[in-house]
Amino acid sequence: MRETIMKKIALLSASLSCALGTSTAFAVQYPFLDPSYTQEIYTGPLVGGPGMAWTNSGALLTRDGSNIYEYSMTQNTTHMGTNVHGYTTHSISGLSTTGYGMTNGLDGYIYTTTNTGLERFNPNNWAAPAQSLSGTVGGQGYGIHVMADGKIAYVAGAGTNEVYMYDPVAATNTLIYTASALIDDIASDPSGYIVLAGQVNSDLTVITSGGTFVNSWSAAHFPDGLAFGDGINNNKIFANNNDGTITEYTFGAGYLGVPSVNDIATGSQAYGDLAEVGPDCAFYVTQFDNGGYHGCTAGVGTHWDNGTTNNEASIIRISLRNGDCGFYHPFETVPEPTSMAAIGLGLGCLLRRRRAKK
Repeated sequence: MRETIMKKIALLSASLSCALGTSTAFAVQYPFLDPSYTQEIYTGPLVGGPGMAWTNSGALLTRDGSNIYEYSMTQNTTHMGTNVHGYTTHSISGLSTTGYGMTNGLDGYIYTTTNTGLERFNPNNWAAPAQSLSGTVGGQGYGIHVMADGKIAYVAGAGTNEVYMYDPVAATNTLIYTASALIDDIASDPSGYIVLAGQVNSDLTVITSGGTFVNSWSAAHFPDGLAFGDGINNNKIFANNNDGTITEYTFGAGYLGVPSVNDIATGSQAYGDLAEVGPDCAFYVTQFDNGGYHGCTAGVGTHWDNGTTNNEASIIRISLRNGDCGFYHPFETVPEPTSMAAIGLGLGCLLRRRRAKK
């Protein structure tokens, strides 16, 4: 009954927005969206993989091999009747063509996973070559996330089931956890908890920054892209799922026990892949056509504002309607690269794909 009422409210909101000429704020990628949230087709058709990061001015970045796409801060182009953010291309010398995941380091660099290990590049100097980080481990190049203390948690190993913690200050790399099967995206909260998407087993696992097991539970929708809640969404975890839904899991303190489950978005039918929270506190989720894998619908990528549904990929921006920060991000502004020593001293003060078918 509750879902039926909320669907009617969401449909009414969408109709009103069209009448007022503001349909881009209520794009219909998700036919049902909890009325506490808004959705916008941020960009598309998406080129390259689902990993995301941001410049220090707040511009979204995505990656396609050694090319980095920087998206306009404003809607400056139109596709399928939809106002979207266009992009410019930066080619990074020496950046591996493998891997998908990216994250903003608190030292100002952008870190990315590859099949030979971590690499990083400087978004304030596109001409500077990428740096390979000695001692790190390669994998399929999916989950990677910056911790509140500036360390980089990432997934690697032959089975993409190992979680490593890279310390940019000490230049050390430590295996902290090994899962039973492939891990896709990962995310962290301000206290150092890490959530892992067991994309093959359709489960979610929470560990500490030291790799101590906290909790694990089965999920109904094959979770992929992840985020921790913030503000009024404290003690929540959000998952962008493979079957075109977004699920909210609510816990008590410490992410213990059995969570309450609420699907806040349903019906996109597209393949939900990696996701990230931007410095604007919004949840950016990727949508792809993946041939019916894990419950998505073959041939469905994006439902454009002109009523066309096709297999083109896109990024959807989900945010709280009241303007509050509902999703946790480790940076209010993206820092510029500086010396590792200075960053190490200052971190304590900072705590406040398209992949091939599997």
